[in-house]
Amino acid sequence: MARSRTDLTSWQWRLVDTNGHAEAEAVAAANPSLREWTAVSSFPSVVQMELQAAGVLADVNIGENERKTQWPGFADWEYQTTFATPVATTTSGEVDLVFDGLDTFATATLNGKTLFSSDNMFVPQRVSVTSLLEKDKDNTLCILFESAPKRGAALEAEHGVRKALFRDARRNHIRKAQYHWGWDWGPVVVTAGPYLPVYLDVYGTARIDDVYVATTSLSEDHASATLDVAVSVVSTDDAELEANVRLVGPSGNEVAKTTVTLKGTATATATFDVARPQLWWPSGQGEQHLYTVEVELPGHDFKAIRTGIRTITVAQRPLDGHPGASFTFVVNGRPVFAQGGNWIPADTLLPTVTRQRYYEWVQNARDVHMNLLRVWGGGIYETDDFFDACDELGLLVWHDYGFACTNLPVYPAFLENVRSEAEVQTRRLRSRASLALLCGGNEDFMLLDWTKEELYDHADTTGPFPADKPFPQRAVYLDILPKVAAQHAPTTFYWANSPWSAPDADGKGAEANDLTRGDVHQWSVWHGEQRPYQDYGAIHGRFVSEFGMHGFPVTRTLDYFAPPGGKGRHAQSRLIDCHNKGHGAHTRIARYLAENFRYDTTSLRNFAYGSQLMQAEAYGYALRDWKRLYGGPLSHARCSGAVIWQLNDDYPCTSWSLVDYFVRPKPAWYAVKRAFAPVSVASQRTPITRFVDEDAPAVANQPPSFAVFAHNTTPAAKTYQLVLEAYDFATGQWTPLPASESRRSVTLPPGQNTELGTLAAQPLWDQDSLVILEVTLQDAAGKTVARFVDWPEPYRYLEWPSDTALDIQVNHDDDGKGGAQVTIQANQPLKGVWLEPVYTAADATATDAEPRWEDNLVDLMPGRAITVGVTGLKGREVGARFLADWEINKK
Repeated sequence: MARSRTDLTSWQWRLVDTNGHAEAEAVAAANPSLREWTAVSSFPSVVQMELQAAGVLADVNIGENERKTQWPGFADWEYQTTFATPVATTTSGEVDLVFDGLDTFATATLNGKTLFSSDNMFVPQRVSVTSLLEKDKDNTLCILFESAPKRGAALEAEHGVRKALFRDARRNHIRKAQYHWGWDWGPVVVTAGPYLPVYLDVYGTARIDDVYVATTSLSEDHASATLDVAVSVVSTDDAELEANVRLVGPSGNEVAKTTVTLKGTATATATFDVARPQLWWPSGQGEQHLYTVEVELPGHDFKAIRTGIRTITVAQRPLDGHPGASFTFVVNGRPVFAQGGNWIPADTLLPTVTRQRYYEWVQNARDVHMNLLRVWGGGIYETDDFFDACDELGLLVWHDYGFACTNLPVYPAFLENVRSEAEVQTRRLRSRASLALLCGGNEDFMLLDWTKEELYDHADTTGPFPADKPFPQRAVYLDILPKVAAQHAPTTFYWANSPWSAPDADGKGAEANDLTRGDVHQWSVWHGEQRPYQDYGAIHGRFVSEFGMHGFPVTRTLDYFAPPGGKGRHAQSRLIDCHNKGHGAHTRIARYLAENFRYDTTSLRNFAYGSQLMQAEAYGYALRDWKRLYGGPLSHARCSGAVIWQLNDDYPCTSWSLVDYFVRPKPAWYAVKRAFAPVSVASQRTPITRFVDEDAPAVANQPPSFAVFAHNTTPAAKTYQLVLEAYDFATGQWTPLPASESRRSVTLPPGQNTELGTLAAQPLWDQDSLVILEVTLQDAAGKTVARFVDWPEPYRYLEWPSDTALDIQVNHDDDGKGGAQVTIQANQPLKGVWLEPVYTAADATATDAEPRWEDNLVDLMPGRAITVGVTGLKGREVGARFLADWEINKK
């Protein structure tokens, strides 16, 4: 008989036990219907979704509601469904109940008989229920979900309390998404429920259990590749089975086919030699060609998966003239500078994240010219929808295993639980074209190095790591996980943690966050010493897998969680603090603003705009400076990647993200888009600041010089005209530059930074000059390909004339698609012109996407118009912000 699947979607839920929690008891007393069976609003489900739908729980995304929504996590809940026995199984066949994900302490019963108890939300459950099904009436399936805090306390009592750097220490004992306990960008929402599908899997005597596809070789000239397809089956008898394996090309053509023989629960491998393969490349390097592997067990089962022909590894090579080694992704033999973003779970309530939202998020990453997403270890093992989007859109995926800032217990049952989790998730993800790296976790080594609570041997990567010695958790990151990865995903690069520094060729170890090898989390800006973001170039690391700067979300999102006219509508309110989870974030935003800008605290929108511009400036500095260190050959790759913390948010808030919860790009998104563009150009001013250091006051008064450089991320050389123009804001005049400096032809080699010389200080510039340098690359037709405007800093020293004016002209398209061409021009240089639609009150509360601009947060030179296209404007007018506009309006 052919295999079939029946999803169970008609469920009910109810409260079972408040466990003596005072608030839960009060809510239950006021709402007695909570103890009665109620139909779910949707499925899959977590109980907070149902409580919100029932009107019992406030929306955590608005105001300070988070403080009122903690009690469900302390209670026990139950879900139940009924279903008829599949007709095909009344005479023959097998029926399995499959639970893709249960959050987290779950006991399942079928017709009153216990099937299992589980304690890991990342391990699916499959149970044969053929003999347990009712013949002449419906079956009843119940799942009891016990409180995670309650069970965590019991585990602490049994195995000891483990110290946590922040948030609830009980999380160390529980294999549940760590962010549910709150993080420095998200609220505490301790969910419970069947958060992934539950279904009946009906089959005859055999089914396909797994298909693993791997590119095992690729010729240097890309003329041929070898693809291995490992097929695993489950059979109820020892009969010999034949599996037909077919490889289908990206255009649907049959490339090859073969037949393999299997028996029982065996695995057989089909090998395909592919001539002239169409390769999968990350975005910006080539096309994302996807092949389909079809496996058929005639009369029993069929499975098709998509994959890409590609090779991905990480090269760690000695550097010429610099300590340590490179850390460079090499795809199909080509070194690639990683332009990335860190990915956190897209919502506090996981079942609400749709396939469409995943695609919108990943499309945002591609549109900002990213080529890599790092899935952070404190969330989930990401879904097939996420990976489908990354496969199709060309985002390499660095995927942490599910550990972040933890202090894990190491008793045998816990370690076996970890092993099971790692095995099942590695097998699920391993065939993905986009999967580039598997990582043991997040900051588990770094935090121990930071606190110095346990001193361990950094050179010891082989163990053993006994429980009574320092840092026994290395057994997870350096033994269990690498062995699982090597066994189940042998072609995928494994890295012990992020950050981490592997011992060098001489066996010498180093702290995890060493700047000369491995990857680094560069938090000396914002956290740590809170250095100026202008220092990013001096504190790079070989591969920067985390760094960030806070910025408020766009106006509509800000208005959503802090409605205009409501209480707490100011920058220093408790409500605003509630939607910023970073420790000390309010003081750090204020500090970085004070160092760089004059800012306004009397208006929340003005304050928010200041933070947005600050975030854009910080990211611009980091990306320009770190890409400048990528010299092309591996021996010159002093920095091979910049992965912004973070791409996304899990609820509406102020954070390090580039795109807010509603998938609306922040202003910094556009600055990053320019820095990550296929071709970018920039300059470095000396002296970098006009701030007067009283120990060396003369330095800041020197007229500036400018080192000019450009980065070509594409695989082909490019030739452009380099154009330099200078304007003195102090005199209000353009400064003539020598013809040899103002325009010349430059060629940019592929895949690297190129230094383009230095513009010396000009004779007309003196200590009072405020030189603004505009640097552009133009193609043969005179079109600007890349542009950068270099301003005298700090911006807080600059004062705009009272007659400063910005003109906006909007020409709406008449094609019915809601697009427009927007032209902006000013009589003075303007910093950070941010274009937004003029919304109505109804628009402000809508959750649709923001318009998408070709460019935004742009700098204007006086008298020079810039026209940007926009989609999704929908006939609205356009307003604009720019630095210090609130001061000009007062004048």
